[in-house]
Amino acid sequence: MTEQMTGRLVLHDVSVRYGDVVAVDAATASAAPGEITAVTGHSGAGKTSLLWAIGGMLDDGRSDGSISLGDKTIGDEATSRSAGAVLIPQGSALAEVLTARDNIAIPLVAAGMSGGEASALADRTLASVGLAEHGGHLAEELSGGQRQRVAVARGLALSSLRLESGSAVLLADEPTSELDHDTRELVVGLLQDIARRGGIVLLATHDPEVAEVAAATWHLEDGRLTATARP
Repeated sequence: MTEQMTGRLVLHDVSVRYGDVVAVDAATASAAPGEITAVTGHSGAGKTSLLWAIGGMLDDGRSDGSISLGDKTIGDEATSRSAGAVLIPQGSALAEVLTARDNIAIPLVAAGMSGGEASALADRTLASVGLAEHGGHLAEELSGGQRQRVAVARGLALSSLRLESGSAVLLADEPTSELDHDTRELVVGLLQDIARRGGIVLLATHDPEVAEVAAATWHLEDGRLTATARP
């Protein structure tokens, strides 16, 4: 596997609007490959809207400004996906009638992996989040914390595949909100591994202990972003 650093993720005057409501207001910041950037702020501050704008997955909202990764302009679904953007959404967004394994493997196949390779990677990432015995369980049979771990495993698997092509931007939206302390530390360690391998990780969180692992912080206050680097 060849993994290499890609360019910085750069936002310039990025705004997100839902009708007359401004969720993100002229955000300007950058994030480096090989690092975790914590995205902080109270509920409704704009964290989710910002991550979805970077991933090109806004449904009802409209974004303005520019988003680039290295020398590529991204921000719509096609360009963000081709640049390696992967979202771990709040609420897990699993298909209820699919198994945990298939919720991971099917997106991998859609991204170009063979069925056998996708199933094997799905099993490895499920094991990495402590769900080795749950691959054959339907999503609807899992607890909230288990479902969140499946969503994390899916994001990790897709990010690993993107890194093979040289870039990954992992957009993790509150990925530890339903996890106990030990599992939370496990998941944070796995996100750190994606960064160590050259990925850019944006980690939206309310948890100050989780945010503490980040090299930089993007703090949102009613849509206004303030970026700071850890000393």
